[in-house]
Amino acid sequence: MIASLGSFGRNQAGTSAIEFAFVAPVLLLLLLGIMGYGYVFGIYHSVQQMAAEAARSSVAGLSDAERARIAQDYVAAHADAYAFIDPTKVKVRTLQTGAQRQDFEVAVSYDMTGSLYDRLSLLVSLPQPLIERRAVVQRGGY
Repeated sequence: MIASLGSFGRNQAGTSAIEFAFVAPVLLLLLLGIMGYGYVFGIYHSVQQMAAEAARSSVAGLSDAERARIAQDYVAAHADAYAFIDPTKVKVRTLQTGAQRQDFEVAVSYDMTGSLYDRLSLLVSLPQPLIERRAVVQRGGY
């Protein structure tokens, strides 16, 4: 009996499994954090690209009302083509900015609540779920 206790203390067969049990939760949280931030950055990029393309398409308008309609129509028609975007959660706002109101701004906002974001944010800390990105084009002249 005493001889078997001595060999038990020198036996290292389960050492790797115990070390993995300590490291695995940290590794899994790190991987979930990477996936969560990759998902969020993908949405950030999609919303920024949508705002930029809507602003570029609005250049064809002759009046502010027509520019706003063109920008909103662009987002409505193309929102489903962007990665990770639910078209029903996209909002578009337009306004005139700059000196003497020479700039036309398109702001696109997106709410990530109710998506994969909610499940990942329970495990790791992620940024705020509301995203707003803007793009500005000049009306003409320099």
